[in-house]
Amino acid sequence: MKKQVQGILLSISIIIMISIQACAQATPEAISYGHDQCMHCKMTISDARFGSSLQTKKGRTCKFDDVQCMLDYVRASHVTKEEVAAFYLPDYSGQHKLYQAEEMHLLKSDSLRSPMRGNMAAFKDVAEWEKAQDALHGEKIYWEDLWK
Repeated sequence: MKKQVQGILLSISIIIMISIQACAQATPEAISYGHDQCMHCKMTISDARFGSSLQTKKGRTCKFDDVQCMLDYVRASHVTKEEVAAFYLPDYSGQHKLYQAEEMHLLKSDSLRSPMRGNMAAFKDVAEWEKAQDALHGEKIYWEDLWK
């Protein structure tokens, strides 16, 4: 009887550990451009260079047509920053794959003309970020600075 209880407890422990590990590895849900709607402004998300998303710790995904909409959504207290497991931004210079915002290098320039005029683009590669900064005469910014 004691061995059965130990076996059950071990099984439950393994299941809990696997569940926690799966939750910790948040991955972005793909944005369906031309179909998905921005959670903040309700416009159709159409430009893959600027579409962004966040995933809450409970697993809910919110999609946005511009990083500015995502920031405004959080600032309006629809979800708190502490409730967010990850923020995702597309690599402007690549195939617009979503990466965690903290990994990205941001550029703000009126020349970018993003959907909600946040006019920010994110770059995974520092060299691409610097090249865009030279071409667009933009301001290099960091993710943490957007929350100040």
